Formats: sequence, structure tokens, C-alpha cells
Amino acid sequence: MAKRNCPAKNKEADIENNRGKRQRGLNICLAVVSTVFCALIALAIYSQLADLHESREEMAILGEPTPMEATYAFAPKAMGASQQPHISEFDISMREINPDYVCWLKIDDTGISYPVVRGDDNEAYLGLNFHGEDNYLGSIFMDYRCTGGYVPNIIIFGHNSRQGDMFGGLRNFLDDEFLAEHPVITLIVNDKAIEYEICSVRRTDINDPAYFLDFDDTGAFDGFIERCGLPLGSAQILTLSTCVSGTDKDERVVIQGVLI
Repeated sequence: MAKRNCPAKNKEADIENNRGKRQRGLNICLAVVSTVFCALIALAIYSQLADLHESREEMAILGEPTPMEATYAFAPKAMGASQQPHISEFDISMREINPDYVCWLKIDDTGISYPVVRGDDNEAYLGLNFHGEDNYLGSIFMDYRCTGGYVPNIIIFGHNSRQGDMFGGLRNFLDDEFLAEHPVITLIVNDKAIEYEICSVRRTDINDPAYFLDFDDTGAFDGFIERCGLPLGSAQILTLSTCVSGTDKDERVVIQGVLI
């Protein structure tokens, strides 16, 4: 006898088959959504890691959680007017805080890692911090005359704090052993670290030739180099100056480095 199909059983089979198809479709959708979600998470993590890497690279150059930067006035002598460097985003952000911002100064193992400003005169920042607030420690500031293109002698001043703040760390260089182990001063200029090798450290006074800035005459710079006891043929000098604790208000510690 021929076997007859049962309509009820066929209907149940169709329902089960459709249910299976829907489940497989749902599984496929879930798999696609899960894949897309994982991809988005991975992209977000990659973006965060990239930002962190970039931030760490910037901090490695500047050596500070809140880095800082500079102007064409510091360009080496070989740089011509047509080769003026870009102004970094960091420079722009710092000048939004203080338009007088010039560069970032750093010396390893001294606590000296500060923004440098330049006012309209050499009195402006004696009692103002970087944010323009009254502060007896003042700011690290550049001689107001150090402007324009190539500056043969960059002079930067700072107070001498007994606690080591500002230029208090310069007194370490009166120790020959410390000087031998820390011979470099760094200025951060438009995302570039410019280094100066320390060639002279001395206790002196306000009449020291280190403060000379009139290089209009032919041979004036060579004469300046010789008077300061610096290597002949130096392209540019960086001069750091701070006062000395004591009764003589005109006494200074001066450190001079030559462009490497």
C-alpha cells in the first residue's frame, strides 16, 4: 500500500523549518552586529593609543606634563629669512595664555623646566608669573632687546630661589663635577630642541660682558666671545643670569653656552 503523507506532520515540519531559518538569520544578524561593534571598539582603542603615543612623544621632547615653545629670534645663524619655521600648535596655545610667551627652557636634574616670556622691558616679569599674576618669584624672562632675526647673544633672566625654584638650580653649576655631568641647556623652539653646550660658569656682577648686546660693529661679536672666554667661531651664545643670595645686590651667577 502506498504511504500517504500526513498534512499535520508536514505543517509542523514547515513551521520548524521556518523557525530554524529565522534563528539562523537572527544568528547571522547578531554576528554582524557583534563584528561591527568589536570593530568600533578596536578603532576607538587604537585612536586612544595613538593619541597617548603622540602625547608621550611630545612630553618626551619637552620633559613636562604641560609643555611649552618659541620664535624666529632663536633661529641658528645659517637660517635665512626665507626659511622661517612654522609656528607650532603648542606655540599658539601658549600664546593664547600669554602673548609674551617665547620658548621653553629646560636643564636636566636642576628643576629648571619653564616657559620663557619677553616683556616690554626687563622689569615687567620680575613680580609676575606666566599667567600675569603677582608672584614674588616672577617668571623666567628674556632680555627685551633680544628680538628680530638672528640674535647673537640670547640673555634669559630668573630669580634665585633658596628652595630651588626658577633659576635657583643654576647654583649647582658652580660645582665642577655637576657641570661635567650636565653640560647641555635646551630651548624648545617650534617643536625643535635646540641645544647649547655650557662653556662658562662664573660668579660676577652686573658689569660682566655677558650682558653685551650691541653687535652692530664689525668684529663686535668676536670681541664679545673673547671677553667672555668662549670658543672662537661660536655661532650663537645663550646666557643665563640670576642673582646671588647675600648682601651684594649686584652680584650674579652667569652661565653661558654655545650653540651645538
